[in-house]
Amino acid sequence: MSIIADVAMSIRHPRSSDPVRPNAGKRAPEIQGSWRRCIEDYKLEPGRDLRAPRLSESEIRGARDHLDSLLYSAEPVFDRLRYLGGNSGYCVLVTDASGIVLREYIDSSRGRELADKGLSLGTVWTENLVGTNGLGTCLATGDALTVYADEHFGRELQRFSCSTAPLIAPDGDVIGALDISTYAQGDKVGQGLALNLVCDTADQIEAAMFRHAFARHHLLALVSSPVADPALSSALLAVNDAGWILGATSPALLQLGIPERALIVGQGLPALTGASVEDVHRAPVALASGSGWLMRLTGQLPHRSPVAASAPSAARKPLDSPLYRAAGSDARLQRNADICHRVMDRNISILLQGETGTGKEVWARAIHDSSARRDKPFVTLNCAAIPESLIESELFGYGAGTFTGGLKGGKTGKIEASNGGTLFLDEIGDMPLTLQARLLRVLAEREITPLGQIKPVPVDLHVICATHRDLGDYVAQGEFREDLYYRVGGVRIALPPLRERQDRLGLIDSILTQLADGRELALEDQARRVLGDYHWPGNIRQLRNVLEFALCMCDGAAIRLTDLPDEVFPPAPCEAPAADGAGGPQLPPQRLVSLSPQTPEDQERQRLLAALQQHRWVVLRAAEALGISRSTLHRKIRKYGLDQKS
Repeated sequence: MSIIADVAMSIRHPRSSDPVRPNAGKRAPEIQGSWRRCIEDYKLEPGRDLRAPRLSESEIRGARDHLDSLLYSAEPVFDRLRYLGGNSGYCVLVTDASGIVLREYIDSSRGRELADKGLSLGTVWTENLVGTNGLGTCLATGDALTVYADEHFGRELQRFSCSTAPLIAPDGDVIGALDISTYAQGDKVGQGLALNLVCDTADQIEAAMFRHAFARHHLLALVSSPVADPALSSALLAVNDAGWILGATSPALLQLGIPERALIVGQGLPALTGASVEDVHRAPVALASGSGWLMRLTGQLPHRSPVAASAPSAARKPLDSPLYRAAGSDARLQRNADICHRVMDRNISILLQGETGTGKEVWARAIHDSSARRDKPFVTLNCAAIPESLIESELFGYGAGTFTGGLKGGKTGKIEASNGGTLFLDEIGDMPLTLQARLLRVLAEREITPLGQIKPVPVDLHVICATHRDLGDYVAQGEFREDLYYRVGGVRIALPPLRERQDRLGLIDSILTQLADGRELALEDQARRVLGDYHWPGNIRQLRNVLEFALCMCDGAAIRLTDLPDEVFPPAPCEAPAADGAGGPQLPPQRLVSLSPQTPEDQERQRLLAALQQHRWVVLRAAEALGISRSTLHRKIRKYGLDQKS
């Protein structure tokens, strides 16, 4: 047994802390820690039948859309997983950060039996609901691991062996988990290979997302030999022209012995290697740390590549286009810009989804202005702002004499007016059902018939739709046609709320510069901190209003705390009388943030905790109730150290 264990340990994947434990009677620290949480924090009873709850179809669909938008660049890796799950007897599962199974790859026999036991789409595998299990414990700890047989907390899972690794986004956030499950057979030492497989696959998925996210920068691969192919490496660094490190994959951090991304991101490449980007371009560079690894160029800026220079114009990325300017420096929006750039001239409808005020119309216009239709009309129609009785004539127009009181010569509708250009339908979720069928026909047949006319009019248009609603839920409730949903949502682009944008402070400066209209103004640090910390329920539209107000109130060369409107400050506490009874002039009490008995962080913590408790710690539902994304809620749970004991 010890020889087998030594061999298994020697091939252990670096992601896993201790995947192989020869002494089966002694549970590993990560398993012991999970059982302790189950008993002390979640108040679960060992050995009970703990079945995973399953979400509704609309909840699954919404969560799947979000995960797919993150993972689409890694689809070739998932194609290989599909082959593995279909031919090996394993059940391969993929969850999001909330522990919801959103993909499964299984065959028709053993894997199907596992699915029948509950390992299926839409089930939720967080520790607090199901106890110690591969997916839930991996997400709770952030570590790759195997949970074998009776190491599972619940009775129903004790026949299985589950090997799981976290899926990590280019910014280092855990966005889900990858699990390979089978029946527990023989000694646990033999499960080391399954864990190596799942860890290697998770590395490949992370590398694919990383390559896509930093495609406009220099990509450097850590390799063990000068002849190794850098395109196969998962240990990657992203560097800009100035030589600053922008990102690193988990395998790269492991190879460099660096525990956190924050210790390397923002540092200069020469400090790490003693070499510049140009040096790496010319030849492989040995790491200054003496670790035995070499750096090789695996990608470079598209505009420098001779291949890209000779490629068709549709494949190039005009980085100064309105589309990329609208994306700013936020990683999610840059990825959205990449997607839109590829599809905008291919007659594929685009659906923009996001909260009110996130800039959906600005984004739609940027797509139009970056496309081959930029010299043609850009026509907008807000489906929520026009009475239902008028929206049909607005869309399709009408002929002469159709309506009493109508225009004498008739009216050209929005669809015909956008012929050759782009039609932007804002708040498409508010379009009446009767009109949805007509719009579907227009999109399918590319012709319209104005009201009161017989002869159809051919149209050439590109349709961009936008909504702040969950159209998937509307479809499930029968309020939106499913066929139209898939027609207008050829590509679905999620615009993040302002509170989640990585470039929030830069965006504040940019909009302030626009509104200042040549006037040189600074933003004092205290005012900047308040604006940066505010949650912005009205998003960019509200930000513009706040800055316009501040400009009106500002008398000097800098916007101060007192120039900001009250709405961006926490609620005012009860104002206590002055100790000396003088009652002299003071700042409004809500601006004395440090004197408040409950800080904004305290208030937010209580609000988050209440939502989590109300929804039994199912993060997806709590996030929806709070009006934030699941990834944001996960970050805040970590920030405030929330758990079920709170």
